[in-house]
Amino acid sequence: MRENIKPIGDGPGDPQAPKLTPKQKRAIAAILTARTYEDAIKAARIGRHTFYNYLKQPHFKAELDRQLNDLTDGAFNQLKGASGDAVDTLRTLLNSESETIRLRASQSIIDYVVKARELGDISARLDEIERIIAERIK
Repeated sequence: MRENIKPIGDGPGDPQAPKLTPKQKRAIAAILTARTYEDAIKAARIGRHTFYNYLKQPHFKAELDRQLNDLTDGAFNQLKGASGDAVDTLRTLLNSESETIRLRASQSIIDYVVKARELGDISARLDEIERIIAERIK
């Protein structure tokens, strides 16, 4: 997981933005790799009060959010890459000798198709709602 962590910058884009201190950078790195905030506090070698104060600072929170998004984007991309293999596996299981396995593979495929359809419908409805709101704001 550590290989997905990018070096921490000194603040998002704006040269006027407050700079992260070395302790803040260490705290962010600890949050990204620790299981809990308690573990992150220990790993960052900072006090609990200091740690929670950092979380209240907008520039710290913005950088933490950026780093967490980068990390989850990397994980999501890996899942997307494996999805083709997962579909192939389900299709192969449709030909299993076991009736139970064939049934579960069939149910899984149908469930995924229904969910994808529902998400598409929800997305279309949300787009229409946003369009109506945007027209009324004008």
